Amino acid sequence: MIEQKMSFLSGVVEGFYGRPWTMEQRRELFRREQKWGLNAYLYAPKDDLKHRMYWRDLYTPQEAGELQNLIASAEEHHVEFIYAISPGLDITFSNPREMATLKRKIDQVWEFGCRSFAVLFDDIESEMCPADKDAFSSLASAQVHMTNELYEHLKKPKIFLFCPTDYCGTFCTPSVAQSPYLLTVGEKLYPEIDVLWTGPKVVSKVISVESIEEVTHVIKRAPVIWDNIHANDYDPQRMMLGPFKDRPVELIPKIRGILTNPNCEFELNFVAIHTLATWCQSYCHGKAITGESSS
Repeated sequence: MIEQKMSFLSGVVEGFYGRPWTMEQRRELFRREQKWGLNAYLYAPKDDLKHRMYWRDLYTPQEAGELQNLIASAEEHHVEFIYAISPGLDITFSNPREMATLKRKIDQVWEFGCRSFAVLFDDIESEMCPADKDAFSSLASAQVHMTNELYEHLKKPKIFLFCPTDYCGTFCTPSVAQSPYLLTVGEKLYPEIDVLWTGPKVVSKVISVESIEEVTHVIKRAPVIWDNIHANDYDPQRMMLGPFKDRPVELIPKIRGILTNPNCEFELNFVAIHTLATWCQSYCHGKAITGESSS
């Protein structure tokens, strides 16, 4: 059954390196998201070993129960729970057993009640193993082939996100517009699959409309912004306490959604997440005022 696609994703990605948030902190996040009008949470803590390092391993009964309860809590607060898996550290794309293992893991999470998923290939080596070099023309082709197959296996899930290895402008060679990697993603990744993008840099001080239009042209879809403006995992001595800023509201109709990847310390993120919500709502409010005044 094909579920209706959400029109605009707004919320939080727990995608940092370091100690993951607790289950109770995540439930508090869902309460705040509902109160502030945000609608999505991407589960991608780098140091959840079964998300990344040991992605092949199934969750134990205790872990399964905790995740099932968390997914139910998100649903209760009208927040879309998106489960991400990050197999890129050591997967062999050309090995059918690896694909079967990945499907088995995702099927387990489906049984928990999750209906939205993401596959992440960020922060990995770009070199393929010899078997994959024989089977695929490029890393992008291998990743896209696997992602498309998983999408088909899930029978077109509600939300499906793909994080490329070249996930920001500075990673693209020779440029965003001429990146063979991104051009392959744009040509071969199923159009129903959304692409994550951090902007011109890993931590982008400014994200302009022009930069988003450029990458949109290459990947042939509006990106979902994975915003690291408040991330501090690369420098734990710093705390990012300021508001969400330097993203014009004119970005909103140009993107598929925006998810902030904030401070590792949960309680430091009140301002970051609240001002993101205000930013999202300001565009809708402005449109309503413009519509009323012109009618």
